[in-house]
Amino acid sequence: MSRPPIVPSTVKDRFDVYRFFNGMSSEGKEGLDVGQTRVPLVKTFLLEHVSSRNGRPAQCPVDIFKELGADVRSIDETFHEISVWTKETKESSRPISVCKGYLEQYDERFFAYYTAERAEKAIPRVKHWVVRSPKLDLTWFSADLLHSLWDRDVSHRGNDRFGKLVFRHDSVFDMPIDASKGLVSDEATSQVEEDTGVHADDRREVNRRRVRSDIRDRIGPIHEVLARLQETYSPLNALYALRIPSEATRGSHDLYQDGRITNRSDSFEDHRNTVRYLYRLYKSVLEFTEQTAWFDYEEEPSGIGMRTSFKGVPLIIRFSESLSKRTFDRWISLAFRKRNAFRLWGDPIRLGPTKVHVYGADRHLWQPINVEIAADRLVAILPKGTCGNTFHRLVTNVQRYVCPKIDVWLGGTPFQELMHQSQDQAARESGERATIDSK
Repeated sequence: MSRPPIVPSTVKDRFDVYRFFNGMSSEGKEGLDVGQTRVPLVKTFLLEHVSSRNGRPAQCPVDIFKELGADVRSIDETFHEISVWTKETKESSRPISVCKGYLEQYDERFFAYYTAERAEKAIPRVKHWVVRSPKLDLTWFSADLLHSLWDRDVSHRGNDRFGKLVFRHDSVFDMPIDASKGLVSDEATSQVEEDTGVHADDRREVNRRRVRSDIRDRIGPIHEVLARLQETYSPLNALYALRIPSEATRGSHDLYQDGRITNRSDSFEDHRNTVRYLYRLYKSVLEFTEQTAWFDYEEEPSGIGMRTSFKGVPLIIRFSESLSKRTFDRWISLAFRKRNAFRLWGDPIRLGPTKVHVYGADRHLWQPINVEIAADRLVAILPKGTCGNTFHRLVTNVQRYVCPKIDVWLGGTPFQELMHQSQDQAARESGERATIDSK
């Protein structure tokens, strides 16, 4: 039996793609309702590039993806067909260029990659693009941002609507170094397994704290007990994914920490509107982060003109449990190597048994970052112009891999408060909470 197509046979304009994905969404929702999905679900990967407000020139997405070896056909000025060279079957003698999805440019900084490719193919493909290109990064919806979205939006969408919260924490630095290398450098395989139900039962297991918990219930009961559960068991603070019930149609949309949104509704139009809502929210979060982090950067007069004075506002992450020296040493030995989940580079300088300082760089745009790490905290300072995405990736991965319950401040502002302020601003800009124009 041949597999159903994941892209339309002919595309004259973007609306041909929208109509095709609408049909797939409808068929996919019917399959979800009966427990037999014949077609893969449509999904979006929200990607971040760079803003000119950071003092760096933005690049056209066509050029970025051509540098990655993809074939790009522009359907219109901001909508592009993405094809990759692949062997479609084991019997194929040579690779051919095959369309796998479509890229929409929301603004100079944010791109959305739409695809109906199955998760076990799509997730590693997008991760590979990001690892290979310093010009791209995932959008990092930290647990604090997901909690803010839950508290101020999703939990108010109807107590009888069904919701889902997913919690993930992997203490990979509590295991031997040889065992932890692969997990930290590339977690795409394990992520595909947990998201698609693919498991290797015979794989060796290493004893460590590893929490993978889902709560599926009506929104009302979840909202009533969540805070008590989190107070009782700290890994339930590491929120990894959140189901967002649709306000316009049947079904929902699953949002993951890495900016992936899976359409479980019967409408691609509603899915795209949800993605644009999340894009505006995340854009507001980044701008708030950068404005706060750059607050103490100023120019002062001197005898020879203007002198730049950098003080910096620190990102402070305090762990609820101090790390053992063994765990701390493993983290430091792996966190700045090539292809690590933190995507940082640097040479740690020892200041004590469980304290280091790193004058390093973020592999996204190779921006400078100063980090001090101790057994009970992490402090990071980014110069003016450095992308705020670095902060959110750092917070997300610390909570995922180091300590599940953390307190975070940016300067004197709690990170959670920053999320609330950003979400309020995004709602004001959109006119109402989740209503986005569909242009």
